[in-house]
Amino acid sequence: MERIKAVFFDIDGTLLGLKSKQIPASTLEALQLLKNKGIQIIVSTGRSYAHAKFLKAYGFDSFITFNGSYCIAEDDEVIFKHVIDDRDIRLLHDHLETTDNFPVGVMTTEGSFISHITEDVSSIFDLLKLQVPLAMPFVEALTKEVLQLNLFIDEEKEQFIVNNVFKQCESSRWCPVFTDVNAKGISKQIGMQHFLSRYGIEMTETMAFGDGGNDIQMLQAAGIGIAMGNAGNNVKQVANYVTTTTEEDGIWHALKLYEVI
Repeated sequence: MERIKAVFFDIDGTLLGLKSKQIPASTLEALQLLKNKGIQIIVSTGRSYAHAKFLKAYGFDSFITFNGSYCIAEDDEVIFKHVIDDRDIRLLHDHLETTDNFPVGVMTTEGSFISHITEDVSSIFDLLKLQVPLAMPFVEALTKEVLQLNLFIDEEKEQFIVNNVFKQCESSRWCPVFTDVNAKGISKQIGMQHFLSRYGIEMTETMAFGDGGNDIQMLQAAGIGIAMGNAGNNVKQVANYVTTTTEEDGIWHALKLYEVI
């Protein structure tokens, strides 16, 4: 097995416990041990940078955000940005206006907003302990650089929208209430590649931790892909190893098992 030189971490359900929304003491110790050994630690999340940079307090300075659409390195340097095609934003706008006006979260280079707030919207932000974004009409997205959309729809409707409305977008789901939508070809794996090129590290020298559908490509690409015990079966199936849950010290156990720390 090659020596691990970089470890990528999802946030929700991985670094943060699903219930506690806190980083376990064992994970904090593991992060410090990784840094002491000169191993790069990199956040890889569907969240915005604004909702991820609190992790700087725990030693992180590299961030894959919006599922690979927006990558920020040391000193807030943007090393990669890929926006959704304006035509797909227009197509979704037309669908919302004429057919089905479900809530849509819009993540832009300037900030985030949501088309309208429902009980599902409020509940997921409460669960994540995040402030609900400002409500604004979706038409505002037509003049923005959109990095990611959150569609508050079920899986059946998700497939319809991706296959029949969008032309250049893909979806990934880590939450039953909504799905993430990014430009086609964008994933956390793409973000990994940008950081590995920056640091001169091979993909075989990486380890990645995740639990959601948006982590699948990252876990498949990494030299060692670790699914958390709370991950869905579709995520566990692609992992090299399934560890325990976040609250059960899953990150610590896997890093010890593979002798990374």
